Amino acid sequence: MRAFKFISAAVVLILLVGIAAPYIPATAYAPRLRASLERALGRQVEIRGPVNFSLFKGPGISAEGVVIHENPSLGFEPIAYVDEMIVGPSFWSLLHGRFGIGSIRLEDATINLTKSPVGVWDFASIVNRSVMSTAPAIHVRRGRINFNFGDTQSVFYLLQTDVDITPPASRTGGWKVSGEAQAARTDKPALGLGTFTVKGNWWVDPERVDLDVRLERTLLGELAVLMSGQAGGVHGTITSRLHLAGPINGIGILGRLTVEDVHRWDLLPSKGQGWPLDLRGRLDLTGQQLELQATSTVVPITTRFRASSYLSHPHWAVTMTWNRFPIAPILQLATDMGAHFPPKLGLNGTIDGAIGYSGGGGFEGELVLHDTALTIPDSPAIRFEQVHVMVDHGKIWLAPALVHTAEQDEARLEAIYSMDDGTLDLSIATAGMNLESLRAQVSLAAVPWLEQMNSGQWSGELHYHAMPDNAGWSGDLQLTDAQVAVPGFAGPLQIESAHVAIDRARVSVDRLTAQAGKIAFTGDYRYDPEAARPHRLHVRAPHVNAADLEAELMPTLRRSTSLFARAFSRSTLPAWLRERKLDGSVQIGELELADSHLNNVRARLTWDLARVEFAGLEARLDRATIAGTLKVELAGPRPSYQLTGSVKALDWQSGKLDAEGTLETFGTGEQLLANLKSDGTFTSSGMDFGALAGGYSLAWAQNLPRLRLSDLSLRTDDGTYIGSGATQPDGHLVISLSSGSKEMRMTGTVAALKVDEPGATTGPRLAP
Repeated sequence: MRAFKFISAAVVLILLVGIAAPYIPATAYAPRLRASLERALGRQVEIRGPVNFSLFKGPGISAEGVVIHENPSLGFEPIAYVDEMIVGPSFWSLLHGRFGIGSIRLEDATINLTKSPVGVWDFASIVNRSVMSTAPAIHVRRGRINFNFGDTQSVFYLLQTDVDITPPASRTGGWKVSGEAQAARTDKPALGLGTFTVKGNWWVDPERVDLDVRLERTLLGELAVLMSGQAGGVHGTITSRLHLAGPINGIGILGRLTVEDVHRWDLLPSKGQGWPLDLRGRLDLTGQQLELQATSTVVPITTRFRASSYLSHPHWAVTMTWNRFPIAPILQLATDMGAHFPPKLGLNGTIDGAIGYSGGGGFEGELVLHDTALTIPDSPAIRFEQVHVMVDHGKIWLAPALVHTAEQDEARLEAIYSMDDGTLDLSIATAGMNLESLRAQVSLAAVPWLEQMNSGQWSGELHYHAMPDNAGWSGDLQLTDAQVAVPGFAGPLQIESAHVAIDRARVSVDRLTAQAGKIAFTGDYRYDPEAARPHRLHVRAPHVNAADLEAELMPTLRRSTSLFARAFSRSTLPAWLRERKLDGSVQIGELELADSHLNNVRARLTWDLARVEFAGLEARLDRATIAGTLKVELAGPRPSYQLTGSVKALDWQSGKLDAEGTLETFGTGEQLLANLKSDGTFTSSGMDFGALAGGYSLAWAQNLPRLRLSDLSLRTDDGTYIGSGATQPDGHLVISLSSGSKEMRMTGTVAALKVDEPGATTGPRLAP
């Protein structure tokens, strides 16, 4: 019972002393404390706060606001700012009657480790042999360690650092080192980006280490931030167990690193199994050089990591070597590390080769892809047997490679993609490929003009250049056996062959051989969206039947309209007609028009929405020439026509007839004759009965032509006769002429007129 009371009293006494000790001033010991610290650390020490005794944290002397200055030859920044320093005495020194420092505890300290311009670290002078015999044990709690290079501070520092450094018992012994810290960056919030622990020994002569380093379970995203300053898309955790041994300029590294719970890498081990990597490498601590190599027995990958000047000006690089490794997770890894690929791109197969990635230079390397399938949503796969891929300075080059489509078409593909700005250059060459194969690929379906084709074959080269805000195709190719739907045509246009040149939105079609319905033709076509009339067409046809032409263009000539539009005489143009603006020319060897055959028909074509004009129209009818302008109006439900022109040297009545005037009609088919009207003038010469001239007016009534002739003038050997004429109800033409003293009468048809004998009373009479 007495023993218990004694122990209790002792405990209470110790507690009271411990509680009271921080309040007992030790100001008298401050000079001796500062001198002892300066002698032990080899640095000037400044104590700015109070000095007290400490029991629980010591026992020893507590000093607040301690600044440990740097050696001026190494730098001007103090080596440490300490909120509270607890200095424990050396008991061997006390036994000899003097005060010596046995340990130093730094609470909430900011420590600056500085490397001078000549490459000397300040901590090297602390542990050198001249002061080693008096160096105390050092304990750091909740400290921050900065790394300085002259007057420049590294972007990296250590946070929440707890370190215990115990001096060796002899000059040949090693310093015992143990601690825990979190790596951090000065350009990011004060959050730890990976916690690691260190335990082992550090020898001074010669300088070497034997340490065990453990990286606790850390997020891969945190490591990405630590290394590059940016969070990557790789999600998972990493742990490692490493052993470091050797001289500080060549420390050997052995150990294991385990990656777990990596999202989206579906070909890697499932969650919980982990991906172990065996590590080996070398660390030059004073030269800031680190080399690591990681190999795995789970997947055929070898990874090499190199870092230099990692504290001052970090440079680092990773090289990964694959041997028949699946491509899909590699593509995902590159995307997660910041590479930009076309959206929803799929790539399957296996891969050989090596790719390196550096923090400043990006990706570089060479790969070989085997049995690869390239897929894009809503498109069949494109397959490669083998393809070489080079990566350098942010660019991916797909060397020319044979590809096969789902329809077994073959083409040669080459591509260059820039991961920095998203620029893509793609080339496709083929000796023969179905247009359906090209159209089936969503990303390739928008090739100008080819996108309108329903079927056919193409050969040649296509090039695609794409930037994030602009893209376009170019190419030179041959088209055969193709079909294209042309708005306004009754059926698809059959293209036998054509040479096509594409320059982004501009299209040039030469040597076109095609057929529309029953009409075969050749020609060329241009499309320039920036021109006033974007379409330019030149057509040459050896033979055209007007009825066949009308049948093929019937969707253009006759369009159904709503009851409302018909009631109010309105017609709404379809979208394709509102956009049709065309320049060109038409040449027809023979135009079959009812019972007539026009030869060498030529005209300049202008098409503006619903108005079509054939200007400079020329044709031959037997030995006669026809010239004029034909205008077609398509705005209404039925087309209307207006021809202004002339006919020269037309055979008539054993002579020649010249005429000029206008012809108007509307409708289609037989309606064209029923609605026909014409007015003009004519002259004739070389006829048996003289030279006739005058005006005419032609209209159609009751399925018969009604012709009126006015201001007629007939010059004969007997004089000049004037008069008029008209067709009669029975269809005969009667002309009455008079010279004042004489009268002349002509009867018959337009094609065969004869002069009645004087005094004849038979035959039709001239209508009043």
